[in-house]
Amino acid sequence: MKIRRRILDVFAVLLLLVATIASAADFTAVGAARELKGAPGIYEWTFAAAVGKSPFDKIALHRVAKGPNPPAHPEAVVLYLPGTNMNGEVALDDPRYSFQVYLAEQGVDVWSMDYRTHFIPPETPQNDLSELAGWTNDLFESDINAAAAFISEKTGRGRIFVAGFSRGVEFAYLYAAMHPDRVAGIIALDGFIPSHPMRIEQGTPGQYAVDVGGKHLTYDKRYKLMQMVIENPDQPAPIPKYKTARENLEHVMYDAAPGNGAFANMPGGFSDAVVLAKLLIAFDRYWPAVQDGENPFTPQLLASLKASKTPVIAFASTNFGANWPVQVEAASKSTGAPDPSFTKFDNWGHLDVLAGTKSESLVFAPTAAWIKQHEK
Repeated sequence: MKIRRRILDVFAVLLLLVATIASAADFTAVGAARELKGAPGIYEWTFAAAVGKSPFDKIALHRVAKGPNPPAHPEAVVLYLPGTNMNGEVALDDPRYSFQVYLAEQGVDVWSMDYRTHFIPPETPQNDLSELAGWTNDLFESDINAAAAFISEKTGRGRIFVAGFSRGVEFAYLYAAMHPDRVAGIIALDGFIPSHPMRIEQGTPGQYAVDVGGKHLTYDKRYKLMQMVIENPDQPAPIPKYKTARENLEHVMYDAAPGNGAFANMPGGFSDAVVLAKLLIAFDRYWPAVQDGENPFTPQLLASLKASKTPVIAFASTNFGANWPVQVEAASKSTGAPDPSFTKFDNWGHLDVLAGTKSESLVFAPTAAWIKQHEK
């Protein structure tokens, strides 16, 4: 069975390379592999590619796997697509809180992506971001396609699992709809296919990007709070109404609109302030505003996805409101697969799914078992 599968993969890779050679990105290794301090024996490699003429037009991939040498013939390959303002670097090297590291420890060859947003210096002013007006969902999908082609070339796997968190789940479904023959399965971590009609809205003139910092907790203040929590979570809070930096972050995340722990329920014990600070401090500052007004899923793409029968495993938080897990479950059924797996977590916030206190046992472990079940 494995020999037959390997032959099929070789043919699939050859067809993939022929189909994408005209648009394939030229990825090159960046530096040497590094062993993760929190996960001895797990290594991270980085590959980067230019995808345009602007200094911002770059993407990268981070490969996380067992051993100082990458696997020659991995049994399972996962491409992980992060969410809004996130990137593919391993921010958390503890497998209890890191999706990539946990799967790598289980023998999965995990690749995670840096979008173009990762290459915008945070000090860049808004009026220098005009090119982001063209950073649509379709452009990002073309970058994902180039990344997947490189991964297939390096691993010899014509079909790979595609995982995503939040907006990265939307990208995973979009990629699967456009290339159903290249996706072995979809892993949806608290995200879905947008349900609003296709549209492009004009935002504030001259505002090409959404800033991860807010009106009150600006980018610089946000970064400083994360630093304080990481260095000493019990030190006095920067905002006097909170006793400690830990309490400050817990309430910032719990109270952020729409409130009630939508982003993280640290007071409920579903995530830890220090862990999330290490994750949040690594966020990229800007995200293209144009994508918030788009729905890239045409009727033709939805039909392609429905006909694909791609296996799906999906997990949903509930603190964004009752409609959030409904949309996650509906998306899990969009591929026409006969047995999509869906799990809803009551009282969980968004980030509690990805890096929460129960992520390892209730999200990562079931995903690893599901991958083994579907890797054939």
